[in-house]
Amino acid sequence: MAIASHFSRLCKNYPTLRLCSRHLALTPARLGFRARSTLAAPSTGGLGRAGSTLSQAIPSQVPSATAATAAEPTPRIVGWWLLGCSASVFAMVVVGGITRLTRSGLSMTDWQPQGKAMPRGEDEWEVEFERYKQFPEYQRLYAGTGMTLDDFKNIFFWEWTHRMAGRAIGLIFGVPLAAFAVFGKIPRSLAPTLCGLLLLGGSQGLVGWWMVKSGLEQDKIDEIADGVPRVSPYRLATHLTCAFTLFTILLHTALGVLQPRADATAAPLRQVHGRMRLLATLVGVTAVSGAFVAGMQAGLAFNTFPLMEGQIIPRGYMELEPLYRNFFESVPSVQLHHRALALTTLASVTAFWASVQRTPLPAQLRLATDALLVVAWSQVGLGVATLLNAVPVHLGSAHQAGALTLFSLVLFTLHSCRVPHAGRLLARISTK
Repeated sequence: MAIASHFSRLCKNYPTLRLCSRHLALTPARLGFRARSTLAAPSTGGLGRAGSTLSQAIPSQVPSATAATAAEPTPRIVGWWLLGCSASVFAMVVVGGITRLTRSGLSMTDWQPQGKAMPRGEDEWEVEFERYKQFPEYQRLYAGTGMTLDDFKNIFFWEWTHRMAGRAIGLIFGVPLAAFAVFGKIPRSLAPTLCGLLLLGGSQGLVGWWMVKSGLEQDKIDEIADGVPRVSPYRLATHLTCAFTLFTILLHTALGVLQPRADATAAPLRQVHGRMRLLATLVGVTAVSGAFVAGMQAGLAFNTFPLMEGQIIPRGYMELEPLYRNFFESVPSVQLHHRALALTTLASVTAFWASVQRTPLPAQLRLATDALLVVAWSQVGLGVATLLNAVPVHLGSAHQAGALTLFSLVLFTLHSCRVPHAGRLLARISTK
């Protein structure tokens, strides 16, 4: 006890020694990317009773909430598998964007759960082409325009690829999942999430066909103001939102397996984490509004920036009845709302980045915030270029991929707020 009291007096009289004692309390037993747990208290066995007394005297700078959430270890191979699945969904979304922009989505007029092979030989291609001619898209857009079988083959290819890619992702996810379950590699805490992902992924095929079917039904086409066949914007937004949700859960779960998160954010980072959650909501709403822009093909109108054909508020804004339809079915309203949300998101990301510049952040979190700023500005710039050029396929698909990239960085930033960091860095933050 005398040793502990003497050491405590020394800490009070000498600031340097007091700082060293704080760092001693913060030094983790295990750190790093492979850690199964977060910051752990150091052993005081070498100091004997004095060390035990000292550890009680020094206030902890790391909240108890930083204990690891996963009591059961999850093999890292499971994390890499989930990360690969999220990359597959990312590619699937990009292919879906190309399918939409090339007007290929209505070229396959039937749906089979098991899929079907690409037509072989001219006879099979002619059968598919004749079937396509019976539906509104061909009759209203291509009849009498000289559309050839080769033209049809091109749009059929993209829709067929999109559908078969979805089934391939089902195998990429389902087969390893079954194998991991058989060999006991899936902890109980992770099982409900993986089962939910399996159900959500399987339902995407049904949602996709439900969307496509809305563009094949004559009565639905007659309800469209300009009579141009397209799928329901509500169903397209549902399909895209489900894809974003699937990607989000896959990536978030993969990051948590590869780099386990704490139960809660450490006190010095709670404010940063809270602002990031609000920013994540804003980015998500902006992405959903973009789905309605795509569904209404609103990017083909008002191809000027920053004004919309010389006006801040475009002609036709909020003129539909009932009022709610303007948020989903009005081209001028949908596009103006998406512009406003995109610029608000950009301003919010920039403000967030500026606000953390004077805060000592762990290297990973600093990298995440910097990348978030760069991608946000790039995405808005890409969106403006897409609009000014009336949505060419390469820019439109890149803009859709950019939205998913931006949201990926939002998830990575949120994840980095709850990852165990070196005690030295947390001590620096807590003293500010």
